[in-house]
Amino acid sequence: MSLFRSLFEAIARSREIGTVVEVGVESGRASAVYADLGATVHCVEPHPSDELRAALDADPRLNLVEGRSPDVLAELPAADLYVLDGDHNYAVVREELAWIMKNAPDAVVALHDVLWPNGRRDAYHRPSPLAAGDAHPSAEGGPTVWHDEVTPLGFAGEGDYTVAAHAGGERNGVLTAVEDALTEAGDWRFEIVPAVFGLGVLARTGSPGAAEIFAALRPYTSSDLLAAMENNRIALYTRVLQLQHEAEARTEDATRMAETIAAQQQELEKLRGGPDRPAAPAAAPRREEPAVPKEEKPRSAEVSDYVSTVAVHHDTWGTFLEPDASIAGLENPHEALGIPILSGHHADLKAFAGYNTVFDRIADRVAGVNLAYEDQCSANHYFDVFTRIERDHHEATRIVEVGVFMGGSSTVFAGCVEPMGFELDLVDVNPVYLQFAYERIRRTFPGATPRVRMFYGDLPTYVQKVLVPEAATRAIVHHDGAHDFNQVVKDISSLYFVRDRVHSLAIQDTHLRGLIEHFNFVDAAVYAMFGVDVKYEPVGARYEEGSSVTHPNQWNGNYFLAGMSEGMYIPFDGVEWKYPHPSMDLETFLPVKRDPAG
Repeated sequence: MSLFRSLFEAIARSREIGTVVEVGVESGRASAVYADLGATVHCVEPHPSDELRAALDADPRLNLVEGRSPDVLAELPAADLYVLDGDHNYAVVREELAWIMKNAPDAVVALHDVLWPNGRRDAYHRPSPLAAGDAHPSAEGGPTVWHDEVTPLGFAGEGDYTVAAHAGGERNGVLTAVEDALTEAGDWRFEIVPAVFGLGVLARTGSPGAAEIFAALRPYTSSDLLAAMENNRIALYTRVLQLQHEAEARTEDATRMAETIAAQQQELEKLRGGPDRPAAPAAAPRREEPAVPKEEKPRSAEVSDYVSTVAVHHDTWGTFLEPDASIAGLENPHEALGIPILSGHHADLKAFAGYNTVFDRIADRVAGVNLAYEDQCSANHYFDVFTRIERDHHEATRIVEVGVFMGGSSTVFAGCVEPMGFELDLVDVNPVYLQFAYERIRRTFPGATPRVRMFYGDLPTYVQKVLVPEAATRAIVHHDGAHDFNQVVKDISSLYFVRDRVHSLAIQDTHLRGLIEHFNFVDAAVYAMFGVDVKYEPVGARYEEGSSVTHPNQWNGNYFLAGMSEGMYIPFDGVEWKYPHPSMDLETFLPVKRDPAG
């Protein structure tokens, strides 16, 4: 309120201000502004801090009144100016105005927060003194300028207060309380200075100095420029709040992702076995002859060996699989499929609430499904890739998800199937993960499943079996499969032979590094294919130098490169292929069948 000093000085020039009642004191800085007008100031605060007590005690013009407004108003002398900046809800403001209009009809009333966010939405202090019938249903989080419902990254009370779950309607918000009071009183005038959440000035027509006050304020109350600047300020301010929330979410995501990757690679080392490694215990079988025993589920660096010695020997390799009906009714399908939950990382999609209605629907659906799983990507990656898909969906017919794991990306993409008209093909060398991802989609977006297929194979095999015969397809490929340099080169190389059918490539974990045996150099593979000057859009999270996740972890040396994006989105129109050579053929990059493992 101290920012409005010049406006209060204009009011004081228009009429004598001998007594001020300030409701809602905060730090006491504004209290001194009113005292500088030559007034005695009564500062109403129900729960003053020690710092506020000291500040008011230091100025003899300021008098602390401990109590709740409007209860204490009758205990104070009638004032020339009432400044209401305490409870920002309809019930309290309406009661305050009713008392002032009846008992101090010649007073000027200034009210803060008559515009967004509390003009049409109540806020309730914790604990709230209001009766149940005086408050709307409230929610954690806060509003943003783009979203009616409250979100975790909005203008939130941080535990000090909650806000009405919805804006607008009867008996909701500070401005609504003022308007209803004006309707009842009839002979009062009200104007708004559209700055710093809105300052409202209220005075009875014909009261001392009223006409002069509104004339002095007219340059501010009638300024379209000031209103536009306030709208822009609010948009920027709420964006800063969102960025702060996202930064915190990125740090949490990064820590959980690092734990996930570390745990998965530890599991991989067990699955590989070896002279110095004990073999992993066999998972309890779900059926008499499981399609793929637990020992045959590798991750990243060992994909080539696994595919050549295990997967390609299955009759279903290189085909589309049917959904496994036996897991449809299970509470924990991951247990029936023998998939361990290692870190339990869940990407917080609701961190991006309010940006896009389709993504909001996806986030709500994902949060509404009670299913044990873990994600491999950050919420930033899911959101950034989604925005590219939505932007470019008129130019593509299909999303191809390579490396489904437990369906994190797959489910987000399934949320694009119905509103954007996509087909969705899931591609993985492990049928167990395909079945889990499909089941997660079925529970989250059942209407999308007729357009979702599961292909058991690697990307080169999918290219040979599916994309080569389908000349009319235009695919957006999302790659989050093997992160091993050699396999990524093979995968991208296969797309060269159907480059006219691929719209773009989104590729994840370009910022990942680790022990040399894992060859986590996805970005290097991209540069090998398209050159170091390849044009791409960065997607996903970035981490600052010094963050814990930019240092090798204690388990397997994994870490993320500081300042580098989590992934890349590469439109294929205009890319310059450095590899493969035009004389090569697709067969070069297909897996080679070797003697069966075991």
